[in-house]
Amino acid sequence: MTMPIYLYGTKVWSQPAKKVTKFDEKLVGLIKEMFETMYQADGIGLAANQVGLPLSLAVIDLSAVEGYQDEKPLVVINPELLEADGEYVMEEGCLSVPGIREEVVRPDRIFVRFIDGNFREIEREFSGMWARVFQHEYDHLNLKFFVDRLNGVKKQLLKPKLAKVKRGEFKTNYPSVSAKEEQ
Repeated sequence: MTMPIYLYGTKVWSQPAKKVTKFDEKLVGLIKEMFETMYQADGIGLAANQVGLPLSLAVIDLSAVEGYQDEKPLVVINPELLEADGEYVMEEGCLSVPGIREEVVRPDRIFVRFIDGNFREIEREFSGMWARVFQHEYDHLNLKFFVDRLNGVKKQLLKPKLAKVKRGEFKTNYPSVSAKEEQ
């Protein structure tokens, strides 16, 4: 079953993500639903708060990206960013901020700790696209969007578009919930 994606400005984006503490069949089911939702929306990453759940959980699958076709999907539970360095500039978009894409500067290499889909603790280094998408989802779990990483002028120029997303005036090709629809 797919879930609606909560857009920029909805209430879930003011609720800190809680650590996952129950590792059971219910969690396995949620992870499957998150992957289904992400695939239906043509995404490559999805955080739990994007489906209205303030949990420290995200799913990532880069196999649709050229050069990453052989990569396996990744489940990220209770992530911690331990180290970051380098600089990598790339255009980003987001399922919760439809219709907006901007160049974002992020660290190129990160070292992280998280629990995977087999409920094992993992420490791993990521670089390039993996580092980019991991950080994008990690930001969501910390109530941030890629637009929050833009300089003041760029962010100011996006305010009218962001207001349209909040008001539900931006249509998506996937089920979504706007701040206006929550009222």
